[in-house]
Formats: sequence, C-alpha cells, structure tokens
Amino acid sequence: MWEVETGAVASKLRSGGEGQYADTLAVSPDGNRLFTCAVQLNEWLDPARARPAARTGADRTHAKHVRGNPRLGFSPQRKYFCIAEWQMHLLDATTLEPRRTFRAPVGAASAATFAFTPDESRLVVAFGHGAAVWKLDEPDAPPVRIAGHGNLVRAVGFLPGGGTVLTAAMDGTVRLWDSTTGAETRSFDWGIGKVQAAAVSPDGTLCAAGGGDGHLVVWDVDA
Repeated sequence: MWEVETGAVASKLRSGGEGQYADTLAVSPDGNRLFTCAVQLNEWLDPARARPAARTGADRTHAKHVRGNPRLGFSPQRKYFCIAEWQMHLLDATTLEPRRTFRAPVGAASAATFAFTPDESRLVVAFGHGAAVWKLDEPDAPPVRIAGHGNLVRAVGFLPGGGTVLTAAMDGTVRLWDSTTGAETRSFDWGIGKVQAAAVSPDGTLCAAGGGDGHLVVWDVDA
C-alpha cells in the first residue's frame, strides 16, 4: 500500500508462501478490505494499517484455491465479490459465502473477464472465443451465447441500458451484440493488432480499444 500524497510505502503485504506471487488484486469500495490471489484467495482487513512485511492477524486466507491468473472484482452495487478463473464465481461481498457459479455454455473454456449492467440485472462473461450473458434476476433462464470471434475475447462490457454487449478479441475486432438474442449488430476493425482491452464511456457514445501494436483508438459508437 502507498500513501497517496507522499508516495511512501505505508504497508507491505505478503500474499501466499515463498515463491508465490499475487497475480491480481481488488479493493473493496469502502477501501477497508484488500483481496489478492496467489493460489488461494487472501484478504486483508484495514490494509493501510497493517505492519510492513508482517502477519498481524489482520490478513485471512480463504480456503478457496484458484486456477491460472484470476480476475477479481466487485459488482457495481457491491452485492457480489467476483472471481473469474476456470469458472465464474459470485460470492457474497460481505461474508464471501458462495452464491452462484457460471460455466462456459459450450466446451471447457475458462472465464477470462466479466462485466455487469449497473443495476446488476445482467452479467456477461468471456469464455474462450466467445461470451455468455446471464439474467441474474432469472436464475433458471439459460444464458445467451455470443459466438463469432476468431480468437480469445479479452474484454467485455455493456452499453447503457444493457441491451447491447461489447466484446474485444485478439482477432483484432471489437464487436457489438444484442444481449437478448446473441446476434451481432456491428463490428469494428481498426488495424491495431490483437485487441487486449476495451472500454465504453458512461454515456455509451464512445468506445476505446487498445491493441497489441501499442496503439489506442477511440471512436463514436453511433457514427
């Protein structure tokens, strides 16, 4: 942890045992909890006040082993703590008790990344060369499958309203899909190489994508 104003180290936290490295982290919206992942999920309570490089009892290792390099995060309304690894896990944001688990609709692809609508009514998860959309308020409804990319999907998101899903993939394209049918509505290829990241502006008018050749492009979605 770092002091914002001075840049000085405020606390040094060690995740896992010797030779284990924290691959990802997430901070709770109130700033009082820090999560890291190195084989197991670790949680620090009030991390900024932990003693440097010391176990103080404020850190807790949860008995949840993970695979690969997971993505951690919180849902927009803080209902869920999320872990995307081989599967997509939604845990209670306060107690970390499991709530729901999502798997790839087809095949055995791992969950690469995820996004919620602001009201948490829908969740999109990238699996391999595609993605899937779930309606969280309809637990028995099957997911909407999104398929068509020629390489791994690296970023997903919703345009405002939740009716349109954005996916960005290492085939060099960013695509828009109808979130209720899975039908592709638009495709963009900006010639920036393998797309590694993408984002949508809060008002949904602009998109940005970063490619493997080091270029970033921003465009008007409606143009």
